[in-house]
Amino acid sequence: MTDQSKNTKTDEQFHLADLLDNDSGNLLAEILQLGLQQLMELERDHYIGADPYERSEKRRTSRNGYKPRQLYTRVGGLHLRVPQTRDGDFYPSILERYQRSEKALVAALAEAYVQGVSTRKMKRVTEQLLGKEFSAPTISRFSKQLDAELEGWRTRRLTGDYPYVKIDARYERCRRDGMIVDMAVLVAIGVCQDGHRHVLAVDTGWGESQTVWSEFISGLKKRGLKGVELFTSDAHPGIRKALQAHFPGTPWQRCQYHFQRNTLDKAPKGRQQELHDALREIWRADNTYRQAKDKLEQLIDRLSEPLPDLADWLSEEADSTLTVFRVAPASHRRRVRTTNAVERLHQELKRRSKPVRIFPNPASCLRLFGAMLKEQHEDWITGRRYLRMEALDEFREKRKSSLEDPPKKIQPAMVR
Repeated sequence: MTDQSKNTKTDEQFHLADLLDNDSGNLLAEILQLGLQQLMELERDHYIGADPYERSEKRRTSRNGYKPRQLYTRVGGLHLRVPQTRDGDFYPSILERYQRSEKALVAALAEAYVQGVSTRKMKRVTEQLLGKEFSAPTISRFSKQLDAELEGWRTRRLTGDYPYVKIDARYERCRRDGMIVDMAVLVAIGVCQDGHRHVLAVDTGWGESQTVWSEFISGLKKRGLKGVELFTSDAHPGIRKALQAHFPGTPWQRCQYHFQRNTLDKAPKGRQQELHDALREIWRADNTYRQAKDKLEQLIDRLSEPLPDLADWLSEEADSTLTVFRVAPASHRRRVRTTNAVERLHQELKRRSKPVRIFPNPASCLRLFGAMLKEQHEDWITGRRYLRMEALDEFREKRKSSLEDPPKKIQPAMVR
């Protein structure tokens, strides 16, 4: 080690002693600044392969001054002098780690904005964490960056086939023209040909009219949705008419969970458990279509005298809950016969939107739910397969040669 190097380290020791002796306004920040500066100097010495003014065969380049850098930390702002080298290839690893932290901070700010944290709260939080106040325009800029990313994802081209698609909606409170009204959040998820789930679309609308659903479902078609062998939804007439308009002839499955609730609501309390068990027996995944149909007819016959109105309703409506037996193999039926997968997403959306209470506009709602659903989408496509799609291929081949369930187009139930 040269005398010059020894003097540098001695100067740093004296500087630290001075800090400890004096009543500094921010002692921790100054100590951290001193330590980081020394680490960067030592790392540059190691990179060069020689101490200052030292002649060495291991030397790879020479020193080239410093570049000022402001670094924000939990103990305050640090004014650093970043060591440079003549070859321009050196950069302190400690600052690379802080750069990653800064990127994480931007992501955290965007996420906090997504979660409905106010600008005032964000300014206070970032000041406490980093010793720096982020202004409203800065946070707004983060939100615009996030909006651009989410818009690209929401409008992306859908490639490949999606044999199974589920559609549902939930409501949030939102301000409109000075009033607080209910706003529908429309969601579609699909299972692609490799068996993974995808979030296909999310959008908002003022209610669930046929026009709103038609725009949502036509948007899916324009973006390339194809290869659908089964749509699953509740019996909302807006959904059914939109499906008939944009995907005519595609089989439609009425959500069995929603149908069961509708049935029990129409039955006397004393008969509800009987009906619940009977429907479960009809919908057993290992039934064939004919078996399920026969069991349904038997239930209708049993109810025709004690509950004629309910029997008539079942006769008119229950067939739409059996489509899954004609389209999907037994191993898929439990997962495609209801919209429960979308309902679980709705529960998470509800949990995350609860702190917001009332959205200021539809864009803020779409930002929140778009960010959450994009994250869920990425988890799904990189996780385990939802369904083994080879079973669907085998079912198609078996259905072609089956005399019991001859293949034919299954129209969605007519809207009354």
